Amino acid sequence: MQQQIYGYSQDIGQLQADVIVINTELARQTHFRGYFTTNDEILQLVNPAIGDYAYSAEDLLVWDYDGSQWIETDQIVPDQMTPASDANAQADGTVTAGTSTEYTRGDRIHPLKISTNTPNSDTFSGSVGTSVNYARSDHSHPINISTSIAPQDSASGTVETNASNIPVVNGVGNNGTSALYARQDHIHPQQLTYDGNVTATKFIKTGGTANDVLLADGSTKKSSIAGRSFTVIDPQQYVKLCTILAVYSTTDNSIKFEVSTRTGFGQLQSNQHWTNGQGASEYQYLFIPTLASGVRSAWILYFNDGVDRYGELWCKIDYYSYNTFIYVTEVSAFQGNITNILTTDGQTELPEDYSVIQQLFPNQYSTVMTINPIINGTFNEGIRISRNPTNLWSNIQFGSDPNANVGFIDNQWLIGSTGNNTVNPLGFIIVKAGQEGQSSGLQINQYGNVLYFYGQFTSGNIQINPTDVSYGDGLRIANSPIANVSTIYIGTSTNQSGEIDGQWTIIKRADSSLTICRTADQNTQNRGLQISADGNTLTFNGRVL
Repeated sequence: MQQQIYGYSQDIGQLQADVIVINTELARQTHFRGYFTTNDEILQLVNPAIGDYAYSAEDLLVWDYDGSQWIETDQIVPDQMTPASDANAQADGTVTAGTSTEYTRGDRIHPLKISTNTPNSDTFSGSVGTSVNYARSDHSHPINISTSIAPQDSASGTVETNASNIPVVNGVGNNGTSALYARQDHIHPQQLTYDGNVTATKFIKTGGTANDVLLADGSTKKSSIAGRSFTVIDPQQYVKLCTILAVYSTTDNSIKFEVSTRTGFGQLQSNQHWTNGQGASEYQYLFIPTLASGVRSAWILYFNDGVDRYGELWCKIDYYSYNTFIYVTEVSAFQGNITNILTTDGQTELPEDYSVIQQLFPNQYSTVMTINPIINGTFNEGIRISRNPTNLWSNIQFGSDPNANVGFIDNQWLIGSTGNNTVNPLGFIIVKAGQEGQSSGLQINQYGNVLYFYGQFTSGNIQINPTDVSYGDGLRIANSPIANVSTIYIGTSTNQSGEIDGQWTIIKRADSSLTICRTADQNTQNRGLQISADGNTLTFNGRVL
């Protein structure tokens, strides 16, 4: 059907079809609820109506509402795409920021703005500036180098070519400058005087080892004869240093060990003397223990008896000594009588099958020692022993344990000066070890004017010869500091305290009265002969006379 309105003709059917399409699209947009990330978000939409639909990004499907529930359809969510751009990308240069409604094509390319001109060659001058071109990947600067041959060394050049001009041998050099370079084959020849196997080009002794020290006369000496490293953390280790074999003749053997630890050094030197027909008869040693850890204890163990006796030197490496190196620097042994030098691994304890064990202490000798003073001085003609800085003791021990440097044993005696922790502080004492803190033994007080033996005077009968001093011409007895009494006991036992039958007391009491009575009655009221404090009343057993 055609109609004409104001001169325009129009197909009415086509117009109706366009209207229907528009209405359908408007209705579709009205029922479209949007894009959602998950299906649960669609299921939770509020007030859905029949015809509503939504797009899910979780499964990329369209969901419809049928009036009672959302239903997942098999329709795929349409892509939101816009046409690809057909415009050419700009070459490198100035760009502007903005927006675009077109997608970039997959084959989009930014053409590079690269110069194809060859760079300038290297030259001594140039200019600093800017360029609008990128360098090519095969860009290079040609080097501007001459192809002519350089001059060779000559006698008139700066390198000495005259073979007769050699460096000065063992001469005195002068500070200065030279116009000549040293040749690449320049050598300072050695000017040495030598004999034997020492040559002009080496200081190596024929047959020598890394352990040999070359002496000036051409002989060698070993820096160490044997050595071994021990790593000790926990537990401690006992190490056999060597075996000293039995010798059936009169001779001496000696060996010296040195110790290096993280806390310093140590040393053990032993000398054994054998007498023909007796075996090991004497020995001496020098022991310097390491400072804080390492080797601080050493022993000599003897096995068998008589002429068959042989010994072993042992030491103990303490806990957490870590790396301890023991090496032998000197050995003087007749016909190899010292063997097994540092060949034994560390042990957890000392052997127990020995005949005799002798612990070695610093600066101790097993032979007789004589002291001959040679300096004519004051109080230095002999042995001087200072006081201990803590308890002030200073003494000599007799009959002590040969295997220990502390403590006492039975029948050990002590001579010396007492400390500040005894009944006779800073005095002199001769006593059995262990009784020095008591009133035992022979003691002299610190002033040197009182002698005691087990707390008693030992000078026999005492006679007092008074001097002409007021109230000092006789025996003076002070009041006791606690009870304020002063007493004379007659007929006592040999003990320092207590009372016996027949013992009498003369006592000045705390109230200043004087009493003469039996010691058994001195604490009983009205016993004995009493004089009042003022000296005016005399009573006997409580009766006034």
